[in-house]
Amino acid sequence: MEIEKIYEKLEKKVDQAAVKLSRSRITQIRFSNNMIDISNEWNEELASVFLAKNGRTFIFDLKSEKDLEKIVPRSLAAMENIEKNSDFISLNDKKNVYRKKRIKNEKLREVDSQEFVSGFVDELKPFVKRLGGVFYKKEIVEAIKTPFNSGSEEQFGVEFVSRVFNDHDYPVQISFTSSSDDDLPALMKRGNEALGLSRRVKNIKDGREGKFNVIFSPLCFASLVSYTAPMASAFQIDSGMSMFADRMGERIGSSLFTLYDDPTDDSMLNSKTFDDEGTSTRKTPVIEKGIVKNFLHNFSTAKKYSVETTGNAGIISPSPWQISVEPGSEDVDDMIASTKKGLFINNTWYTRFQDYREGILSTVPRDGIFYVENGEITESWGGIRISDSLLHMYKNIEGISRETEKVKWWDETMHTKSPYVAVADVNISRSK
Repeated sequence: MEIEKIYEKLEKKVDQAAVKLSRSRITQIRFSNNMIDISNEWNEELASVFLAKNGRTFIFDLKSEKDLEKIVPRSLAAMENIEKNSDFISLNDKKNVYRKKRIKNEKLREVDSQEFVSGFVDELKPFVKRLGGVFYKKEIVEAIKTPFNSGSEEQFGVEFVSRVFNDHDYPVQISFTSSSDDDLPALMKRGNEALGLSRRVKNIKDGREGKFNVIFSPLCFASLVSYTAPMASAFQIDSGMSMFADRMGERIGSSLFTLYDDPTDDSMLNSKTFDDEGTSTRKTPVIEKGIVKNFLHNFSTAKKYSVETTGNAGIISPSPWQISVEPGSEDVDDMIASTKKGLFINNTWYTRFQDYREGILSTVPRDGIFYVENGEITESWGGIRISDSLLHMYKNIEGISRETEKVKWWDETMHTKSPYVAVADVNISRSK
């Protein structure tokens, strides 16, 4: 498909149109029970089309240019019978100039997916009962065309997740993502990280209820902020599904805690130079030293709030691109050593909210829950749940490591760069 041809067939039929064309090549190596079981490759092309006419808006996806002849008339007819969209004002009508990406991934591209996974499995299987996971290489080319802006960009990176089970079938999990050759040594050390976590497992027990000081790993904390950053969307706030509602400028976290949406970090896979309506992207502090600093906007929501767009379209619903948590000054080993009684939690999933406005949630830790006493890991737990609120936990942040990791885990965790984070008095309940 050619974006110019698609746009030309639309522009005279509507007041405004935006076309985003994406071409992707994704390779996947999946492994389980100590062997590779699936090797896949997908090559996809998709155009996402936005139309605005007489105050009404419509969106559709296009997989073939030849389908335009039947989809466009149907879309225009459907638009005549829907209500006007009072939330939409316009696409960004200012001419935008896009930065040039700082790309350095030649060595990462040369990594043979199957060889890497086979080497990882061979390295670990003499020491563990079983392991599994998935390795992705992703190459994406995107282009945007609106009445006011046009541009194109490329993305490339890898994602890797593995779960490792010891002789007692107790799992630990590691995660990695990057678009930069600078992180290649870290990728090659994933086996050491997985073995190191697995060797910490001892005295497996059901966890106890109570209030505990918790050290969250980058993977675990990334899961929490992956639910937090989307709540900064102006759409989520207007929908009443956000803990940021009516809290602009308020302190909701420790002064140690700063959270960015940062599409400008090209060492990460979801870096962007433009959003879905052609606005240049930027690094946006959502929470700065514990204080709510910005919401995430497209052009229309920005006009409604009388601010500048942050380059986060989603033409209908602004959304974050990728998350960065400001590192601190502590060493993670020192953080564990200084813990008298507490937990180190490596991962969590099945996060559910009871109250979005107050950030009250329940989430199930997994893949390494370690009880720490007098600076030493003495037990490995299972069967617990974090039953607390994001507002309470963020205010109780007591320490942040200088070490950071880039992680991504399916739908639980966005592309995130996070440190280790120590939080006081986290409420733990039983999940059984």
